Amino acid sequence: MIGNPGSRLRFLFLPAREACDRHATYHGHLVKAEILLDRIAAAQTAGLRAVAPALDDADEARATVKPPRDLFSPTTLEYRRWYTPDGSARAQPLTREALADLLGADGLSPREALDRATHRSHALPAADQAWLIRRRSLPVQQRPLNRREFHELVDALDGAWQAPAGAPEVTRHNRRLALQVATSLAGMLDEHVAPPFRVEALNEAFNERLLVHLRQSIDAFCRANAVCAVLLAGPKAWFAAKAARMRAEHQVALVLSTRAHSSGVGPRAGNAQPAGMPRAATG
Repeated sequence: MIGNPGSRLRFLFLPAREACDRHATYHGHLVKAEILLDRIAAAQTAGLRAVAPALDDADEARATVKPPRDLFSPTTLEYRRWYTPDGSARAQPLTREALADLLGADGLSPREALDRATHRSHALPAADQAWLIRRRSLPVQQRPLNRREFHELVDALDGAWQAPAGAPEVTRHNRRLALQVATSLAGMLDEHVAPPFRVEALNEAFNERLLVHLRQSIDAFCRANAVCAVLLAGPKAWFAAKAARMRAEHQVALVLSTRAHSSGVGPRAGNAQPAGMPRAATG
């Protein structure tokens, strides 16, 4: 959680005695950060994933904006994602998993079906699509943060760190709060994100927490594997748990690689891109 339940994280503002606030830019960063933090808290209260740096506005459109029926040939995956064989519109587009099942029914192997659904359509994983659809249905002030808004919060925290000179109490409080938020953000992520901040101290706090969180995820997957073995949930469940554990281990390796090879402040996290982006919308 961001802060304690029922509490709101608040930065300290400098006095503004003039008609034109000379600290307006700094205060703008603080206001922006507080607004986005309130949205994170609202998402957490609603039980939603609060931040998704790998999902952007284009992904939301792919999950919620239905293309015209005549835009694609009925043989393409995009058409099949949005429309049934008789041409009726689906209430929601098929997820990547559902589209792969459909291709499997056509005779493709599970691996080939999933590869085609991943790379030759705009289909999204079920969890991501459900998150995007739910997010779009909420009032703006309650929506969890996508990639663009995650970067807006990162920029605001970088700005909050750069307090004007001559206000040591404000500087100490706001920097301590920025560090707390950077650490909390990392604990919300289940995948590697390149160091997003310009301030090195914020990046260090972010990376340390992300590494701990991903290692905890690996431990959880190992326990899940043991439970699957005991319950004999079937090969599909076992392979899913194994794949999830391997993915978490890969994310840890990425974090360690970033720490080993980056000197100073790393690249922005605009490259938090999920693997397997669509090559084309054709089947």
